[in-house]
Amino acid sequence: MAELDVATARWLVSTAGLAAVASATAQLDDGADELKVATDLARRTSHSERRAAALSAAVARRRARPRWQLAEDLLFTRAALEQASDPAVSTHRAARLLAHLGSTPTAPGAIADLCAGVGGDTIALAQAAGGSGASVLAVDDDAARLVLLAHNAEVAGVAVTPRDADALTLALPPGAVVHPDPSRRRDGRRVRRLTDHLPSVPALLAAHPATSPWALALSPGVALDDPDLPDDIEVEYVQLGDALVEATVWLRAGSSPPSPGAPGRRTRATLLRDGEVVTTRTGNPADRVRLPVGEPGSVLIEPAPAAVRARVHDQLGREIGAWRVATHRALLTSDTAPPPSPWYRVRDVAAVLPARPKELRRWLRDQGDADGAPLEVELVLHGVDADPQELWRSLGRPPRGPNGWRLEFLRRDRDTISVVTRTRRVVGPDR
Repeated sequence: MAELDVATARWLVSTAGLAAVASATAQLDDGADELKVATDLARRTSHSERRAAALSAAVARRRARPRWQLAEDLLFTRAALEQASDPAVSTHRAARLLAHLGSTPTAPGAIADLCAGVGGDTIALAQAAGGSGASVLAVDDDAARLVLLAHNAEVAGVAVTPRDADALTLALPPGAVVHPDPSRRRDGRRVRRLTDHLPSVPALLAAHPATSPWALALSPGVALDDPDLPDDIEVEYVQLGDALVEATVWLRAGSSPPSPGAPGRRTRATLLRDGEVVTTRTGNPADRVRLPVGEPGSVLIEPAPAAVRARVHDQLGREIGAWRVATHRALLTSDTAPPPSPWYRVRDVAAVLPARPKELRRWLRDQGDADGAPLEVELVLHGVDADPQELWRSLGRPPRGPNGWRLEFLRRDRDTISVVTRTRRVVGPDR
C-alpha cells in the first residue's frame, strides 16, 4: 500500500501543506516529540492523512539535511528517503552516464529514469544532461510520489517529465538511455539477487532490450556470479566514505543475455568522499590470481569494501607485498606497513592467540593500565559464527570501545584464531 494518496500529495505541495511541513520541522528542531507535533498539526488540518504526511515529510527533511543541499525545500516520505540514493552517488552515476554518452556519435533523445521515486536520481540526471539536448523522463507507478518529484524538480530548477506508468510495460522513446533504480528491499530486508529487486532486473531487461546504454543502480550486495547478470558489462561497486552503498551495472547497447563463464564481465571499485571521486580501480575477474595464504605478520590490512566486492583486493595486495590470512577471507597481512592509501586500513598486530576465552582473558588482564584497570576492547568477527554478546560475556565483560585493543576473531582454513590489533598512528589520506 502506498504511503500517501495523490490528493494528500497535492495538498503537501500546496502553500498550506508546505507551511505545515515547515512548522512541523521547526518544532522537531526545537525538541518537540512527534506526538506533540502531530497534535499541533491538527490545528492546521482536520485530515489525519495530511497530518501524517506532513509529519513524515518533516522527519524525513531533518534526516536529509546532512546529505541533501536543498533539503529545507524538498519533500520526501520516510520510506522514499530511505530508498533514495545518496546525492553524491546519484551525481557520480549521472555524470559518468552523460560522459559515456558524450562519446557516442549521436546525442540521446531521452533519458528514462525508471522507478524514479521522489526524484533524487532524476534531478541528478537532468542537471548532468543540461545543454546536451537530452530530455529526462521520470517513470514511477506511484502517482503520489511523482507529485513530490515534480515539486522537487522545480525546487532544483530542472525540467523533467513525470510519467505515471509501470516500468515493465511502458513503451520507451526509441533510442532512450535507460536508468532503472529498482527497490533494493523486499519485506523490509535488503536484497542481493537480481531477481529479488522490485521490479526484478531480469524482467526489466526483458521488457526493454538494450538498444542504448544502461546504468542499473542496484544493491551493493550484487554478486559477480549472479546467474542473471548479462555479459559484456561492467559492475561498479561504489563506496561512500567507509560504507559500500551501491553496485551500478553498466550495459552497452545490445548486451547479450547471461551465458556460462561470463567472459565479458568487468569490475570497477570507486571511492567517493565529500561528493568527489577519490580514486578508482578496475579489474577483470577472469584474470584474477589469488594471493598466497600465510600466518599473520606484523600488520593486518583491511581492504576497502568496494575493492573486495570488485575482486581487486588480490591485485592490491600484490602491489604492497601482502598475503592473505585465510583462503576465504579478504583480510591481508604483511611484515611491513604499506604506504598510506585510501584503499585500506592498517592495524598493528600485538598478538596472535588461540580463540579461547580463558587465554584471552589472561592476555587482557596482563595488558591492563598502570592502575590495573582493563583497557577497552572491540570485538570483530571474520567468518566466525558466534554471538558477539555471548562472546563478550565469556571474556569477562571488559570495557568496550573503539580506541583500545581490537580482538579480531578469524576463521581460517583449518582453525580459528584471535588476532589482537591496535590502530596505527598514521593510516593514510582519506581513511
